[in-house]
Amino acid sequence: MRIVFYSTNSNIFDEVNFKINVLPKNQTAFENLKNAYPQNEFFYLTQKPGIFMPEEGSVILPKDAGPEDFVNEIITLKADLAVAMTFWIEPYDWLPVSDALIAEKLRAAGVRTICHSVQTGLSCFDKWRTHNELARMGFDVAAAVFCDHDLYFCAGSNKEVLRNVYKESVLAQIRGLRLPVIIKDTTGLSSYGMTVAHTYGEVAGYLNSKRNNSNRLIEEFINGRQFGLEIYGVPGAYTVLPPFEFSVNQYGITSPKQSVKYGPCQLPEVLREMMLKLADGLGLCGAAQVDLILDDDGKWHIIEINPRLSGMTYTYAAACGLSVFEMMYKAVIEPESTGKEPVEVTANLKKHVLSLKLPLMSEKQMEEILLIEGVKLLNQTNDLAAKQEREKGFCECIIAADEKSVLQKALAHFEELFPGDAIVLQAKKMIM
Repeated sequence: MRIVFYSTNSNIFDEVNFKINVLPKNQTAFENLKNAYPQNEFFYLTQKPGIFMPEEGSVILPKDAGPEDFVNEIITLKADLAVAMTFWIEPYDWLPVSDALIAEKLRAAGVRTICHSVQTGLSCFDKWRTHNELARMGFDVAAAVFCDHDLYFCAGSNKEVLRNVYKESVLAQIRGLRLPVIIKDTTGLSSYGMTVAHTYGEVAGYLNSKRNNSNRLIEEFINGRQFGLEIYGVPGAYTVLPPFEFSVNQYGITSPKQSVKYGPCQLPEVLREMMLKLADGLGLCGAAQVDLILDDDGKWHIIEINPRLSGMTYTYAAACGLSVFEMMYKAVIEPESTGKEPVEVTANLKKHVLSLKLPLMSEKQMEEILLIEGVKLLNQTNDLAAKQEREKGFCECIIAADEKSVLQKALAHFEELFPGDAIVLQAKKMIM
């Protein structure tokens, strides 16, 4: 069988200044996949930066290539199966929709495809739409108010309007919410730009300011511990992976650039059933990531759904002793191809797994850290053009072992290498 992994990018990527370095190389993982399944031929088609892609040998289409170009290339490769390996990029998390548009055209051309639908991508891309979709499926959602940016400020450009009734209605509805509330960009990537407000005056001040530059969702803040997990599979055959706990910042929000992930935690049956209901309801087809909160009463809440590979993907792969390609093959491709139940990808799941962000380092330093017991993977992103130090990037380090002491020894080593590093100290607290 000829299998093509594909992914797109709708944005201009500055390859001169933005550097991605993964150790061990994705190329090695891809070669291992080909060796493990010699009955298949594997290809990768992408656009830069092509996160998760092999560093060499991939077909890289130009930045202005559209869906038709991808479809033509995949057909030229005589693919029996096309598999979306969707990644993400700022500012809009809409690449699942981009890859889904290609999948629609491929299916129409008779090519079997594993990819979420356009509707699923759109439902998860817009947080207000996600909120309503979750409610429609019967999940409990936090009380929320949607604020349309153009209507909220329409009086400023319309001299015939004496008072903005839409604005008044939004502020009145917000008064009915329980404080504190969280203010979200409805289409932004991850938790970037989220704000927690503790008074109604703070909310009004934010909405009336220049910071309010797009549609916003104002939602009651749910107190509790924050978790995330991934779901792999196709309709009728889903694998729900055990959750990882996320660290939070001083505002109670998970910061993508500073968070620590620790697990795997127990997967309660109630949560597993909840995720299967979600997967069935959305018709998930491929990989998806879900952000969760376990509230103070022990109830699980769905916060966000990302129908793509995620910032947890390398962590899960390392935890299971597999590559990302093997995870996709075992949990997604085999069930789709054979109609059988998904292969148990967690058979060799490590008991203690930690993902933390270390400071930027040279490749030589990365190679040295990779020799530390328990360190399975390093994933560094470095924006050379960033003006502020904290915006330049980080080196994600994933440690996995059956003994917690292995993680503790690795962190002790990092304390010596990066004295006073706040994230290393935070990681130590999480695994206590």
